[in-house]
Amino acid sequence: MSPAVKPDHHETSLPDAHRFARVDEEGHVFALTENAAEGEPTETYVGQFSGASADEALLYFTRKFDELFNRALLLRARIAAGADSAKALQESAQHIATELQDGVWVGDTAALAALLEQLTVEIQARNAVEQQETEAVLAEHLATRERIVAEAEVLAGADPSTQHWKSAQARMNELFEAWKGEQKKPPRLTKSQEDPYWKRFRSARNLFEKNRRAFFATRDKEHGDIKAAKEALIAEAEALKDSEDYGSTTKAYHRLMDDWKALGRGARKTDDSQWTRFRAAQDVFFGARDKVNAETDAEYAENLVVKLEILEKLEALMPFENPEASREQYQSLLARWDAAGRVPRQDMKSTEGRLKQVQDAFRDAEAAHWRKTDPETIARQNSMLSQLDETIAGLERELESAQASGDTRSIEQAQEALDARRSWRDMLK
Repeated sequence: MSPAVKPDHHETSLPDAHRFARVDEEGHVFALTENAAEGEPTETYVGQFSGASADEALLYFTRKFDELFNRALLLRARIAAGADSAKALQESAQHIATELQDGVWVGDTAALAALLEQLTVEIQARNAVEQQETEAVLAEHLATRERIVAEAEVLAGADPSTQHWKSAQARMNELFEAWKGEQKKPPRLTKSQEDPYWKRFRSARNLFEKNRRAFFATRDKEHGDIKAAKEALIAEAEALKDSEDYGSTTKAYHRLMDDWKALGRGARKTDDSQWTRFRAAQDVFFGARDKVNAETDAEYAENLVVKLEILEKLEALMPFENPEASREQYQSLLARWDAAGRVPRQDMKSTEGRLKQVQDAFRDAEAAHWRKTDPETIARQNSMLSQLDETIAGLERELESAQASGDTRSIEQAQEALDARRSWRDMLK
């Protein structure tokens, strides 16, 4: 115990002992108390200490009183130290007061009673402070309970289809552990204080578990359906893996892949295993197809050299200003192109694209040549030229008349009309 709260020590002196008691010749000790009514002290038998002197007998009984008094002083030190609760201090004070009241003592009992009264006042003050502190702690306990319950209710009320169940379950378990931890913290809540929060918390946990079980039951069924559908796709993929009909089988595998993606993910472990089997079947087919294509492309490499030479000669004929003059050479090169055979797959697009440009240019040149040489077109053109010549002659006469009259507006209109017809005629020619 620190010096600041070290208890005092009480010891009754021998003179004081003679004031508070007397001893007869046989060692009997009597406590003396003043009788306020008669003004004389009254005697109360305390006990006998035979075979000793009067002083020894008195000191024997005062030591017992001093022990009780020192317990009160120790209680005062405990109050000052603030180490014990008001309840424990009050119990100690009550024990000392009961012993003082029920016993017969040799000593200054009035002083001890006054000290106990003073200590009781201090303990009551301490109790009031502790009560306020307890109420504040209880309020914080209730607020903590509310936070735990509110978060549990949010977890329970979340949409099951978007809930991240693994982390949500872990958090709900943490909230439950936090609840149990709060129950162990003093001061304990009363049943009436805790029950409303516990009922809400229990209800939230029950709803959470109900939603979780329903979600996983539904998901397990969906995963079962996905697993069965993917087994069917795997069976079909494995049946096609040795096919040598590479064109149609490639399309079939593309369809199977689209169907696989449309089914979505199943249970992770099962889905990964199924994907390995599905992919293995595809790898067998596409590996064989790629090997055949590689062999074929090697055979077609010489054809590519021939076709590139033909392309250069065809492109040298462009632009086809006179398609009739180059038709025979053009057709001959196309025939050689067809006879050259297939080229490697990776070169097909580029070579066919260059050939198409040449063919489009030749067709456009033929169409333009036909428009120029078509008899009907020429006849229509000559007819339109004749009509325009007549119109132009008439407009020339109108212009001469306008010029003769000097009408500026008429001259401008006649000149504009004449210029337009002459422009059309130039275009037709």
